[in-house]
Amino acid sequence: MPNITLLVSPTCGACPSAKSLWKELRVKYSFNYREIDINSPDGQELANRHSVRAVPATIIDGKLTFIGVPPRQSAEKALQLKMKPQSA
Repeated sequence: MPNITLLVSPTCGACPSAKSLWKELRVKYSFNYREIDINSPDGQELANRHSVRAVPATIIDGKLTFIGVPPRQSAEKALQLKMKPQSA
């Protein structure tokens, strides 16, 4: 199950759209989701680790995947790639 982390800021104008997108996709796909304020200690640590300079920023399974609000199709494709069964 993919882990989605969305870095956000209370003053970010685009963050509500990103939050809404990921919450809608949770209805269709099964994944762990959390939102982290970039100004919090956890948010600062993640931003530093991934060199994030703008929000919203989406981290999927520990990899910075999107900056800004991703197009729905791109977000779904990223999830589908993570959900494919691993071949042995």
